[in-house]
Amino acid sequence: MRLALVINRSAGTFRHLPLEATAAAIGSALRRHGHVIHTDICGRRDLSTTLAAWARRDDVDAVIVGGGDGSFLTAILAGLGRDKPLGLLPLGTLNLLARDLGLPVDPLAAAALLARCRVAEIDLAEVNGLPFAIWASLGMHPRVVRRRDKLQAEGLSKWRAFALAALRAFRRYPLMQVNLSVNGQTTTVTTPIVVISNNAWAETPLPLPPSRVSLDRGELMVHVAKTTSRLGLLWLALNALVGRWRVNRLLDIFRADEVVVTGRKSRMILSLDGEVTVLRAPLVFRSNPKSLRILIADTCPCD
Repeated sequence: MRLALVINRSAGTFRHLPLEATAAAIGSALRRHGHVIHTDICGRRDLSTTLAAWARRDDVDAVIVGGGDGSFLTAILAGLGRDKPLGLLPLGTLNLLARDLGLPVDPLAAAALLARCRVAEIDLAEVNGLPFAIWASLGMHPRVVRRRDKLQAEGLSKWRAFALAALRAFRRYPLMQVNLSVNGQTTTVTTPIVVISNNAWAETPLPLPPSRVSLDRGELMVHVAKTTSRLGLLWLALNALVGRWRVNRLLDIFRADEVVVTGRKSRMILSLDGEVTVLRAPLVFRSNPKSLRILIADTCPCD
């Protein structure tokens, strides 16, 4: 295949691996299997325009983005994954989607697997027409992410910035009151956090990262924290750490193909695959089954 390899130089992997040498090694791993590779390295600010340019070109068959979950979402927003298949090379911090796809976090090992790739179709979710591949969150989490990004811009590492942002949010403990319409039933809840995932998560205890049971069931999973106390949220988090979050009495879980969320404010802050945005209410979440064309390794059991 003729592949464009677009690497985000701001990806977390390059805090401990050399950028140029790693990019060259990834390209070599793909070329060894006969692919023609065009490598394009850019910063976070230029990533969207670079990916959009490759999406319009007709001299490549597919595009592989090297980065994290946010980089992959940027590629989707740039128009990739529809007519032109999109691949992911895990170079981020969490790499949740890459783990769902059975890719190792080592970039060279992942490149060796992607070199033996095929095209598959997986689900894509959306909110008010804006796509996301993994999950959306409302409440405390997007505020933590926004604060984390600000602290990172000031020079802190990602994990330290996240810890400080989470501590601040836990101290302030903002609650929100929202109306949830799920499967035709509307309920009003006061909660610190709502998470809507694109297909269901497996119960996986740490240190293993979370992963989803399937990527093509065409369903949304709504998770609502029922606690309004700090102690209750801490207990819910501890249960999640040992892989027992699904049976916890402090969490409601609903299965749906469309969810409508409204609140007291006309604009609501949310996080989509780790990227914070603000949208006008009501928030209408939908599942778009098998609407995203991606490159996966031959060994991936995703479909």
